[in-house]
Amino acid sequence: MTVKSSSAYDQALRLLEFRARSVAELRRRLIQKGQPAEAVEEAVARLSDQKLLDDVDFAQQFARSRMLGAGSSKRRIVQDLTRKGIARDVADQAVQGLQDTEGIDPSAALHRVAEKKWRSLGKLDDFTRKRRLYAFLARRGFNPDEIRSALDKLGVALKT
Repeated sequence: MTVKSSSAYDQALRLLEFRARSVAELRRRLIQKGQPAEAVEEAVARLSDQKLLDDVDFAQQFARSRMLGAGSSKRRIVQDLTRKGIARDVADQAVQGLQDTEGIDPSAALHRVAEKKWRSLGKLDDFTRKRRLYAFLARRGFNPDEIRSALDKLGVALKT
């Protein structure tokens, strides 16, 4: 092994210490840091062999944290994963796997996030609260039907 590939490997380990990354993200970051393509490929292969770099596992962890933590929609999670270099089918499987194997209900996440945001907007007039909640949920990737459902569950009529 050359000194450069060892340095790319060490740099990759440092990047992975901060947070998990997809293969494409790590590859792109190492090249940005000036590592030669051959050394980057060696480092990626070594990390993959050691199970420290795995797109399927990364996608599952990412989807779980986004759905449970940030309350993002399935569509938004898949978009974010594909932006990070994860294949569309792997991203879809990760989100579907949360529902199937772990029983995580995306609509429950939507309602939890909507309720929390609604309470935080308590000092505003009703029209402004509804408008801001709708925009907040839309930015999270929820479609209008899902947002209406969340507002209905909160007992909020969309029209004033």
